[in-house]
Amino acid sequence: MEVRPIRPEEKTTFDKIQTIAFMFRRDFSKEEKEGGTPGAQQLVNDGYKTGRAAFDDNGKMCSCFDLIPYEVTFDGHTVQMGGIGGVASLPEEREKKYIRHIFEYAMNEMYENGYVFSYLYPFSHVYYRKFGYELNMTTKNYSIPTSSFRQFAQTGRMSMVTDDAERQTVKKMYEEFIKDKNLSVVRTDKLWQRRFDNDPYRDSVFLYIWYDSQNEARGYVQYHTEKSGGIKATIVIRELVWLDPEALRGIFAFMGKFGSQVEKMVWKAPSFVDLVPFFDEPYDIGQEIHMYGMNRIVNVQKALETIALPEGSGEVVIRVRDGFFPMNTGNYRISWNGRNRSVQKTDAGSVQTGAGPDLLCDVQALSQLVTGFLTPTDLEVVGKVRINAKRDVLSELFRPKRLFINDYF
Repeated sequence: MEVRPIRPEEKTTFDKIQTIAFMFRRDFSKEEKEGGTPGAQQLVNDGYKTGRAAFDDNGKMCSCFDLIPYEVTFDGHTVQMGGIGGVASLPEEREKKYIRHIFEYAMNEMYENGYVFSYLYPFSHVYYRKFGYELNMTTKNYSIPTSSFRQFAQTGRMSMVTDDAERQTVKKMYEEFIKDKNLSVVRTDKLWQRRFDNDPYRDSVFLYIWYDSQNEARGYVQYHTEKSGGIKATIVIRELVWLDPEALRGIFAFMGKFGSQVEKMVWKAPSFVDLVPFFDEPYDIGQEIHMYGMNRIVNVQKALETIALPEGSGEVVIRVRDGFFPMNTGNYRISWNGRNRSVQKTDAGSVQTGAGPDLLCDVQALSQLVTGFLTPTDLEVVGKVRINAKRDVLSELFRPKRLFINDYF
């Protein structure tokens, strides 16, 4: 078996494996016909650099996935995150641990390149938990009738985005919005182009900016419309960003103008958003909690060196077990005094002072703790962590935080 990045000429084979695995339909005749044509070959092979694959002893590509480099926000910092996408195996090659070997390869690669996290969207949480990933975000899926938005008065104005200056305004608002969020993707121009490359007339995808009474842009909404056989459509929110409550209310007021055409609005909102207090009639607000992506810490040392610390001074010792990537396993002593901090790692069987650790957990639980998805008490209740001492300090260190990731891979 060989595991490695794929070569340009292997991109079509890579794509075919993903097409078979996900039961898509795709015509590869153009790639096969133009594969040897100068210039066309480059177009066919575009994007090969993110491909990682496992090959059998005869050189056959059996399993693969994309390892996509991203930068994300984490406690006011920007850190590297490896996005995993398109995990696929040929049906006849499954249950041979090819995917496991690619994950082992990718973990070493990410660790050596300074990555802090790795994120993916699972078909099964149980399956990816084997590789150290854990649920790290949920969403509140809202369904709200258009008539409910009629209670909001429009205090500003809405303007459909039509030029590059307005697109730059959208980018700036997003960058401001994610400053206090965790795991938000710091979007490159290429990532932004995917969002902007939608024609409202061709694709029925719309992007509007909300301006306040001082003509300052304070929020935006991107949505598309869907019809399922009825007379009225549904507005599906793709992204909604607001820099103050007035902007959110202004966007809601805009939604109320669609009453004659639209039955309801649906929004996969971040888990920290509670819309019930906004509306006069709570009975109208449908909401469901949906599971979202999984995250794992790639480098525990780096994560603990970056996490926001409580004020003043303190010290805790955390014992971490990483069954898939033992490089992370060990005791970590975190000490801080004002802006100064120290993170020292020792073997899992000991700590420097001889005292036991204050907290014991695996890397999955630690991923949830450092990002603020769950607290030590939350995880203690279900037996995922053990707290021996310094409960109050641990609660301050691993406090709840806002998570927002709205990019797919």
